[in-house]
Amino acid sequence: MQTTAQSELHGADLIDEIIRLSDFNFQRLPMLEIIGERFVENLSVALPEHTRVICEASLAQFEYMPLAQIIDALPTPPMIATCSGSLLDGDFMMITDPQLALTFVELSLGGTAEGALGDVPKAYTGIECGFGAQLARILLRELQSSMSVIGPMELELENIETDPEAANIAPQASLCVRFKISVAMAGRTGALYVVLPYDTLEPIRANLAKVHFGDGGNGDRGWQKLISGQLERAHLNLEVILAEQSVSLDRLMRLKPGDVLEIYGSEDSDALVRCEGTPVFRATTGKRNNGHAAVQITKMLELPEGEVE
Repeated sequence: MQTTAQSELHGADLIDEIIRLSDFNFQRLPMLEIIGERFVENLSVALPEHTRVICEASLAQFEYMPLAQIIDALPTPPMIATCSGSLLDGDFMMITDPQLALTFVELSLGGTAEGALGDVPKAYTGIECGFGAQLARILLRELQSSMSVIGPMELELENIETDPEAANIAPQASLCVRFKISVAMAGRTGALYVVLPYDTLEPIRANLAKVHFGDGGNGDRGWQKLISGQLERAHLNLEVILAEQSVSLDRLMRLKPGDVLEIYGSEDSDALVRCEGTPVFRATTGKRNNGHAAVQITKMLELPEGEVE
């Protein structure tokens, strides 16, 4: 009898949930999802500049859901940054879970943040909240850059809260857009949540409802800056070819330790410098004053890919 009553109650709750969700009449915002993707790309560059460790960020979820449901699912304790924007009609939130918040604190203080996070505190200290504000400003700067694709916007940090009830950005029944971003640093993976009430986006909703990439004449400078920064930080392998010689397969098969291959040329002969298999420079070989071998670039090469002189 009790089981039947529980089933009926569960069924009633499910029906109420369906009815409640059907009350939301909203237009999906595909441009906001593109902004979310750009935001995570920005974070993968910006966070390592501060923490000095490699960061991998990815957009784990992009959802439309009621604020009450978002609040109920928050990690404990949450680090909540309430924020505002010049083109927004109200505030929004950025929430970091303890894994991300405390890892950022450790790395900012010069620690290594090795191994799993220890016991999670029930509340954050004032110092930890201060670092939370610092992290929030970094995140806001990158989010502002990502949103510049729809127009110039200034985002500001209003407050840092650890009590969800104090971060009153909208009525509990309000529909919101939520990004869940997975952030991996120093062997730990934390989560960042960006919560934007649907009504807060009203002034820019029309721009978010259509896919566009800003003024093609001026270009998306924020995106260009991101790509340029990633390219400048890329590591490539250079190899110096001192000499090349053709040998028969028979001789190659008979080579053994102690055999000598003659290289025709002197110590200061030209060498070929290749990058990832592509010839890029001519150089001369020699030694520095400290005795280390070195090459001096003498000529820039402009060769079709795969051509080797």
